Amino acid sequence: MGLKADLYLDRADPLRYLSPLDCKQCGSSTCSQWLEKLKAGTARPQDCPSLGASRAHGLEVFLSIREVMPEVDVTQHPMAGQTGRLEINAPEPHSPVLVTGNALQTQEVVLAVLSTTSAPFHLLFVDTKGHTVDMAMIYNTFTAEAVWKAALDSGLESVLSHRQLIIPGLAASVKESLEKGGKWQVTVGPICAGELPLFFGDRWTRPSQKGSAGCGLGCEESDLTGSPPGKARQ
Repeated sequence: MGLKADLYLDRADPLRYLSPLDCKQCGSSTCSQWLEKLKAGTARPQDCPSLGASRAHGLEVFLSIREVMPEVDVTQHPMAGQTGRLEINAPEPHSPVLVTGNALQTQEVVLAVLSTTSAPFHLLFVDTKGHTVDMAMIYNTFTAEAVWKAALDSGLESVLSHRQLIIPGLAASVKESLEKGGKWQVTVGPICAGELPLFFGDRWTRPSQKGSAGCGLGCEESDLTGSPPGKARQ
């Protein structure tokens, strides 16, 4: 067995997404105690009345995220995937834009997580020369210029009614330079992709039981302007 990449699951803290009031309506004395019960399988996310259906689903996904996210091998050289814009679950102009790199490993992980929701997203793959986001920050391939180019080349602005981007937490240092010029507003997302169901909270709607979970690369709803399934819009 080869070395496995660090997916930063230890950096995700579900407690900060829960009410700090410790309302005890779930039957536990504190939220921390309740989380331990959840991890042990003696409680359910639905036991917390303050969460609501979507947030409960997001917490449920997070608790089983190791089963959702694929194991990623450490590779000797970068493995580049597609660049451009991919539409997940038929997004509308107001739908959020997630920005990430074009490492194949990154794309597999992010798409696996997005498969657990019916929420719509615009997903922008930036050309990081195949580096994962952590390595792209070291090799300076995840830059404001690279994001601007990906947005321009993919026609992102023309399909949006807003100018907001969500970048990975590991790329937080790029936020200031990305916002220069006033074209884009930038939100720093979580470090771990597995935290996205918690980060989006009420937006993380459960997939329809009648359809597949999420879209992924082969989603026919992506409207890829004649491109075959699996190819992002350039």
